[in-house]
Amino acid sequence: MVVIIFGRAIQFLLALVMMRVATTLLSPEEMGKVSLVVTTIAFFALFLVNPVGMFINRRLHAWQASGVAWHYLIRYVNYLIFVALIAGVVLLLLYISKLVGFGISIGWLLVFVCGSLFFNTINQTVIPSLNLLGDSRRFVTLTVATIAVSFMCATLLVQMVQRSAQYWLLGLLVGQTLLGVVGAWVLFISLKKTKALHVPLTIRWRNLRVLFSFAWPVAIAVGLGWIQNQSYRYLMEERLGLMELGLFVAGYGISAGLVAGFESVFTTYFQPKFYKLLSNDNVSQQTKAWQDYAQAILPSLLITSFFIVATAPDLTQLLLGSSFRQSSQFVIWGSLAESVRISISVFGMAAHARMNTKLLLIPNFVGAVISVTLVWYLIPLYGSEGVGLGLVSSFVIALLLTIRITRKHLQASLPLKLFLKSVIMGVVLLMIAKVLWQLLNYEHSYLFSVIRLSIIGLFFLLFQYVMLLPVLQREAAFSHH
Repeated sequence: MVVIIFGRAIQFLLALVMMRVATTLLSPEEMGKVSLVVTTIAFFALFLVNPVGMFINRRLHAWQASGVAWHYLIRYVNYLIFVALIAGVVLLLLYISKLVGFGISIGWLLVFVCGSLFFNTINQTVIPSLNLLGDSRRFVTLTVATIAVSFMCATLLVQMVQRSAQYWLLGLLVGQTLLGVVGAWVLFISLKKTKALHVPLTIRWRNLRVLFSFAWPVAIAVGLGWIQNQSYRYLMEERLGLMELGLFVAGYGISAGLVAGFESVFTTYFQPKFYKLLSNDNVSQQTKAWQDYAQAILPSLLITSFFIVATAPDLTQLLLGSSFRQSSQFVIWGSLAESVRISISVFGMAAHARMNTKLLLIPNFVGAVISVTLVWYLIPLYGSEGVGLGLVSSFVIALLLTIRITRKHLQASLPLKLFLKSVIMGVVLLMIAKVLWQLLNYEHSYLFSVIRLSIIGLFFLLFQYVMLLPVLQREAAFSHH
């Protein structure tokens, strides 16, 4: 746990520094272009790659035990080549038809999208696989190295060649590729090998049917999730322009980065235990696994959301360049939306526990429709604020539907006292922030921002410790037995 937290802390700090450097070197318009390219990559990755990746996570332990994991992973690489080719054809058609504006030339777009779908996916598959197989030290080292090298390449290219979205994205891709190759080599030498390596492993139609039955509901669900969570960027670019889009995604990105940092620490530690307990078909054990997972994450997530809201002005002051000061208001919308989104994924893990991923379709479909409809309707009325309101509203509705549907198939309850305690702690953080702003109200002072953020952060860490201590104590007691 200490190794994971330490590694994630370094990763988190690097991500924050990257955000500051990117918004200092790039204008809001260029940041808008970056967001459109990243969104385009995410569409293909979520719809075509993510479901297969989740299936690999589900079966990796069994494959490793039988010594055939590397056979399947090699076939996965072939699949990624196929996905990259599909993405390239679709992008060419979209670009020629001018149905969507991407802000950059088709050549650059193909390099970033197809390159990321292949090289970055390999990076994001082989390195987390090390953690799933128990090698947390190498996982942490390679994850941090990926961010550091990508950041270094992007910064050098932007400063030495041109301050544009293209060279920032190119630097990130170079770093992801280099460390992906290293990670693949490390994973390969650590995998068990069957003795009869000369006999090719045959993937039968029965295997493909199992994969397809698991993956297609996930593919549709995450595709709908992309519509709900990211398609608004195309609407913003068309109606409000690249500058307004850049300001919004910068503020939203602060919250997304903080919540993602929280999520990565918790899922890195708790998800391998969760998947390991799912290796049999015992319903009561699966229920217990999900309940422990949810109780560990959701109350702490709620406190994190309150912390981001309480410190939004200071986070903007410290983490974004001077041309992004207007992004402070979007940090709050991002905190609310991302926290609800993570909650949806936690409840969605109940569907993975029962291998019934079709349960995710209805909430994602409703959320996607409501998100696009509300954002389209609210932009003319409220501008960028309408985007935030539309996103949060759609996520809340999707969460309520997810809870209602999954509880019918996995009977598990969460103690309300934990959530009440989290709310009380969150309100305390808001009150502390208000008092500090009254005492230290020099709005544009970096020093006072650091002081306010440090004081609120100490209380935040204390509250997280109080919430997590019983969880860790239960795990320690269980391991002794």
